[in-house]
Amino acid sequence: MQTRNHSSSGPGAKKLAVLVIHGIEVDDPGLFDTAVRLLHKHFGAQAGAHEDALAVETVNWASVMERAEKDLLARYGPPDAEAYWKSLYDSVRAVNQGHESALVPLMLRMMRPSLRGMDLRYPGLRWMLVHFVGDIIAYQTNPADPDVYTRIHRQVAEALGRLREKAGDDAPLCVIAHSLGSVIASNYFYDLQVQRFAGRDIIEDSVRAAQGTSPLERGETLSHFFTLGSPMALWSLRYPHAGLDQPVHVPAPELARHHPGVGGQWINFYDDDDVFAWPLQPLSEAYRDLVEDRSVRVAGPLFSWTPLVHPFYWSDDGVMRDIAASLAGAWKQLANAPSVAA
Repeated sequence: MQTRNHSSSGPGAKKLAVLVIHGIEVDDPGLFDTAVRLLHKHFGAQAGAHEDALAVETVNWASVMERAEKDLLARYGPPDAEAYWKSLYDSVRAVNQGHESALVPLMLRMMRPSLRGMDLRYPGLRWMLVHFVGDIIAYQTNPADPDVYTRIHRQVAEALGRLREKAGDDAPLCVIAHSLGSVIASNYFYDLQVQRFAGRDIIEDSVRAAQGTSPLERGETLSHFFTLGSPMALWSLRYPHAGLDQPVHVPAPELARHHPGVGGQWINFYDDDDVFAWPLQPLSEAYRDLVEDRSVRVAGPLFSWTPLVHPFYWSDDGVMRDIAASLAGAWKQLANAPSVAA
């Protein structure tokens, strides 16, 4: 077996592949702008690497749900309600950019008690339930009609394909996932690992067709998993008799074969005031051994002491700095480790 070292900077250097997955959300093309900017800033400062060393790809799976959610609201709202719904979309998108003050007009609009031509009360809160609780309900596996679950997983597979084009077939894979996105990511890579290690093919045909065959796309190079404001603990209620002893392996067992000397970790970031976010170690011994639960204080002068902190992990400088520090450590391992040649 031959090995060679890679330079730690420059366009030809080895890259880290970063997959970013959102949680319960509206369809927002600018959702990840602040997070990606902060990530690049802190990674560059801490790794001392070329800017191309971090290849980032996003999964905007809210687009899967958007049409159905709008159609449902249209059945109950008057034809001229579109301007009101748009004001709610715009407010959420302002919050997604890290503008904490945007929560104030959003809450006022949501608490509007009535809408002319709509019999049901509190249309804004109903809009929120359709978009956020509706995401959770729709994502659940349904053998009779797996459409939403599989369409979301196809989007993950397609994003991994784009990421492979940016970073290479065997780049170490780092996943950052918020809220429901952490459940989606865990399910996706768990399914891949069950297929590889247990020989059980539980992946739907259309998802399998979208999956590439490179080590990155197969999840063999999964090295880091960062979960932000994760409600994954609540999913244990679906399996009351399970031992919860088989979380997704992080790092993937094959990582050492592809990248000797490159380690990995699973860090679960949660704010104590965020009622959607739960530590994972109490779930089982397996989670205690695998996951580092890291309590953080999501910044912001207005709502940092309330459950309304949940949307702000993406725009929090401290959280993104911690993730970038972990990625910088992985990059230095990658740059200094021998690369396996066929």
